[in-house]
Amino acid sequence: MASVTVIFGGQEQSSYQLDRPKLVVGREPNCEIHIDNLGISRQHCAFMQRNDAFLVQDLGSSNGTYVNGRKVTEHFLNDADEIVIGKYTLRFKNDIQPAQPAPGATATNTPVPDTLNTYVMDGAKIQEQLAKMRSSQAGSAAAAAVPTPGGPPATAKDYARALDPGSGAAPAGDVSTLKTLLIVLATVAVVLLTVIVLIMTKVLNFSGGATPPIP
Repeated sequence: MASVTVIFGGQEQSSYQLDRPKLVVGREPNCEIHIDNLGISRQHCAFMQRNDAFLVQDLGSSNGTYVNGRKVTEHFLNDADEIVIGKYTLRFKNDIQPAQPAPGATATNTPVPDTLNTYVMDGAKIQEQLAKMRSSQAGSAAAAAVPTPGGPPATAKDYARALDPGSGAAPAGDVSTLKTLLIVLATVAVVLLTVIVLIMTKVLNFSGGATPPIP
């Protein structure tokens, strides 16, 4: 079960279970997580659940919302993340998701990436499609664009390209065929233009010839 602990001055004040789709943090009395402090906006931020993941979203607060020292607008949370609003710290805890492992340790669960930078994919079919693309397009430019394990985070555009290979650049064979067709059309146009010029020249010469004498 995921929860948030409110901390002020290094002392834990209260704890809240994230058992609803959305919990608002703010100075208004009707907020689910009520913090009566002038440094907190009336509706400062909100904790929301999306499937098995949780995120914090700033609600246009005056003093901003910070996760692990970085100002965010919307951010997916990992176990032990600390959200700072005003002089208060909200420590996020998720029992089913361990904190990020120390360097060199083997991670059993990959931390959820920032929603503003990456797109979270959780379908086995997508992973299977990516594996097929790597094997069938090895050495090509399209294969280079497919995200590989251990590499940089895959963006939504990478996954869209993986799911729809036809959305990339046109194959080299198609480009060559198009060039050939354009050359043929240009040649035909030149021939037709030449024929038209010859016909017009003959017509003009005939109409401008000498008039035969009248007997």
